[in-house]
Amino acid sequence: MRPAGPLLLLLVASPAWSTADEPAVANPSRTSPRLSREIRAPLPKFIPPTAPSPGTGPVAAPFMFPDPDLLVLPKVVITEKRPPGNDPDVWLTNRVIQHKAMSAYRDSMTDLEWALNSWFIPLFSAPPSVRARQYYEGRKVRAEVDRLNNIIKTVGLSDPKEAAKLRAAMDPKKLPKDD
Repeated sequence: MRPAGPLLLLLVASPAWSTADEPAVANPSRTSPRLSREIRAPLPKFIPPTAPSPGTGPVAAPFMFPDPDLLVLPKVVITEKRPPGNDPDVWLTNRVIQHKAMSAYRDSMTDLEWALNSWFIPLFSAPPSVRARQYYEGRKVRAEVDRLNNIIKTVGLSDPKEAAKLRAAMDPKKLPKDD
């Protein structure tokens, strides 16, 4: 192995060499003055906001002497819905989800069970891909129900009445049955 010291020294010193040869430029922007004038011509003139008179409203900054570099932004309320956070399949395509479901379905069986369940008669039974998707979706629903039950148990440690309300809110008719 070769030592990297001389190469690193060359790498660190190269920006110093490149800036030493160039003359200092007063305006570091890359647009010419003519182009800057053409860009600014159709724009409206800047009118600075008037300072609020004392006693007319809330002070913009809680400081006695506001910092000129301090920018006070208005309060903003976001009303959009959050993207779903618990489902990792939201960003996957149907093909990838189907592949994931087939591998989970295959892993849930022994080799003999897979050999027997991979055959199907089209008029009488569903293909393995459909059964795999149902198994995968059912497993996701059961995992979500388990997560909610753990939350209800945690809430029940501090507030049993609220836990009872949450348990009543989970409709048992809509929950999947354990096999």
